Amino acid sequence: MRPISWLIPLLVFAMRTATAAAEPAHEILMTFWSDDTTNHPDYPLPGSVDATGVALKNAAFLRQLDAIDVLAYAFLQVDGAGEVYFRNPTVDLSASDSQGFCHQNPAACPKSQSAQAGSFDAFAHLTNRPRTLKKIISIGGAGSQGPFDNALGHPEVFVRSAVALIHAFGLDGIDLDFEPDAFFGPKQGEQIARIIADLRKGLGEQAFISIELPGDWETLRSFDCPAGSRCHNNLGVVAQGAYVSLMGYDFHGPEYSPVTGHHANLYSDQDEPLLAGFYHLSDQQAVEYLTFRRVPASRILLGYPAYFVAYGGVEASPGTHGLYQPFDKSRTPAYDLGGAKGRGSYRVAETLLKSGFTEHGVLVNGRLSAVYAYDPASRQWLSYDNAALVASKARYVVAKHLAGMMMWEIGEDLPLSSPKSLLKSAHTTLLGARAD
Repeated sequence: MRPISWLIPLLVFAMRTATAAAEPAHEILMTFWSDDTTNHPDYPLPGSVDATGVALKNAAFLRQLDAIDVLAYAFLQVDGAGEVYFRNPTVDLSASDSQGFCHQNPAACPKSQSAQAGSFDAFAHLTNRPRTLKKIISIGGAGSQGPFDNALGHPEVFVRSAVALIHAFGLDGIDLDFEPDAFFGPKQGEQIARIIADLRKGLGEQAFISIELPGDWETLRSFDCPAGSRCHNNLGVVAQGAYVSLMGYDFHGPEYSPVTGHHANLYSDQDEPLLAGFYHLSDQQAVEYLTFRRVPASRILLGYPAYFVAYGGVEASPGTHGLYQPFDKSRTPAYDLGGAKGRGSYRVAETLLKSGFTEHGVLVNGRLSAVYAYDPASRQWLSYDNAALVASKARYVVAKHLAGMMMWEIGEDLPLSSPKSLLKSAHTTLLGARAD
């Protein structure tokens, strides 16, 4: 899951059993909560504590839980011996965790003496009014080459420690968000498939298991057909024991694109420029490749972002509104996501749109595929998903019989009470389509 380059995290999908061919029992909404509280200090886990020991509240968060069934805690990591551990004990752990779980599992709790907020224990005790909430851990995240190598290098230790942690806190499953620096290498797809099979044995048939994969064709292909090796059906085998969660975002960005471009378009745009370094990606293209590689549609989760990508210094040629135009990376500002240039939450985007930006939609065969906005005064250009685009993606999910949807991440969305909430749009559209 990539908070900056491959972000993961909100899933909205039709829950199925571990058998790929099973019919959906009901629709589930899953979201990730990131322990990086520097991004959203006003969005804590209810029940965690501040520096003075006062319990924190978050009414908007609790209301969102009533609309979802799966909540993922992002991220835990994997050390050099293959042990799963808490990466941020100050946020993750409490003093009671240190005295209890950490005392019995010291490898999982490095620097546990700094334990304070107790967010993970608060997470484990969350529920919703329908009492349907499942809680899972997510492993890895952006820049997780090291944890990825560690897990593959010590698969038995990794599975044992992950299962032990999940059972100790009474959780319901796991999400693997291993993001290598480049393509998957020889044997790695097979190794991941074996790990998922072992996790399924350790956690049971009712556990929720998912794996995050990017939307670009080359990386997806490397999972089955790494360089210098013949192709194997690794993706299809993985889908027998886990959902394949497609990270349908960051298709373009100011770090690696020569011109502005959509970062989460649903369909391929025939008007995209043919330029070196400009990738031609879309959700539909990725879904079609996965099904070609024998991943059942009913095991694919379509991801969408609750954040925007921004470009600065954009000179818009007449009629382009800044789309596919050159930009000045040095004039691309930082927003509210950890100071990273060119990334901001959907909550911030909704504020920006009131200050000189004009929103535009891109239709492909009469269906909304992408949304962007341009401000000629500041020369800023934004690519993002709004409620209408999420609804369009939800209709695609239903039409293609996909398992559902995924979004990164809950703290970046507007409250569920807002008509512009992405979560509300996905939930309403999927349920409405099912009711029809």
